[in-house]
Amino acid sequence: NNLKTENIKGIHIRDKQYRYYPYQQLGSHLLGFVGVNETYSEPIGLYGIEKFYNEKLTPGGDIKLTIDQNLQAQSEQMLQKLIEEYAATGGTIIIQEPTTGKILTLANAPDFNPNQYSESPVKNFLNPAVQYVYEPGSVFKPLTMATGIETGALTPETIFNDSGSVTLNGKTIKNWDEKAYGKVTMTNVIERSINTGAVYAQKLIGNAKFYEYLKKFGFAQKTDIDLPDEANGSLKNLEKKDARPIDFATASFGQGTAVTPLQLVNAFSAIANGGLLMKPYVNAETEPSIVRRVISKETAEKVTKMMVSAVEKAQVAAIPSYRVAGKTGTAQIPNFQTGGYTEEFIHSYVGFAPASAPRFVILIK
Repeated sequence: NNLKTENIKGIHIRDKQYRYYPYQQLGSHLLGFVGVNETYSEPIGLYGIEKFYNEKLTPGGDIKLTIDQNLQAQSEQMLQKLIEEYAATGGTIIIQEPTTGKILTLANAPDFNPNQYSESPVKNFLNPAVQYVYEPGSVFKPLTMATGIETGALTPETIFNDSGSVTLNGKTIKNWDEKAYGKVTMTNVIERSINTGAVYAQKLIGNAKFYEYLKKFGFAQKTDIDLPDEANGSLKNLEKKDARPIDFATASFGQGTAVTPLQLVNAFSAIANGGLLMKPYVNAETEPSIVRRVISKETAEKVTKMMVSAVEKAQVAAIPSYRVAGKTGTAQIPNFQTGGYTEEFIHSYVGFAPASAPRFVILIK
């Protein structure tokens, strides 16, 4: 302080604040970072919470998050293991509380260290949970069933005779295991993930109603989560004037439609909580807000039962002494150069537990 009073020529004192992220990589996509780029020479929130709540955080304000630190850390570890095991290029885990819409975990890989962000490629800073759009595959089937039950087009006991394939517009849809299952119920269709059964369900529902309910579940629109630059996803193939039966058929099992991981987990929260689409959020001071009722409580219970049965039959994600509702999904990755699909896959799992009064809805992609 003496220097200030001395007023020595050529010596100046400046205070400058720096950001430090004590947990290094943990939740990096969610937090984003404060930094400079071509546009800003003074530090500013550039991604994530730092960007979205920049005005409050810049003067030193606090934001309390809904994120559970334990769940976040466990999820990030699990994601790393899965990526190594499957030699994957990346992945996402989201955990949502279905009754409120609050996000308890938002984990993505590859991630980055916000303290040394310049060492990571810029593409790593984008938050795949809200900015990455992909074809979800079979995890979509319970949403098709929910629509069918809600509109009165079918029940979980509706019988379908599966010949193993269905041909529409000159294109043949087969089951993932290339089997023909014969006489099956809609519950069996979910248990064994029968593509042709989902196609049959969609046909009973009809194109207009099917599209209407996909919109009701929140697809092709932002969830309005308090994070920057959220993507819309797309139902363009169902909206075009010359949309064909094959487009609606493949959409029934999640091919050809594009969603964000957040949209998907949020739609399943509407099944888990008894039919309400909630607005997802990460700021703990936010009040829960209902967007709309999508399906009735009765429909939600029926679909939950179908998903519980799928877990019990497949023994995937079963937890002793808990009833778990869940659905696997494998989607072929489109070939953006030539059209059609590649031999690469996106694997996802959506589930919630305990099935009777769900606390957690979890998406692993």
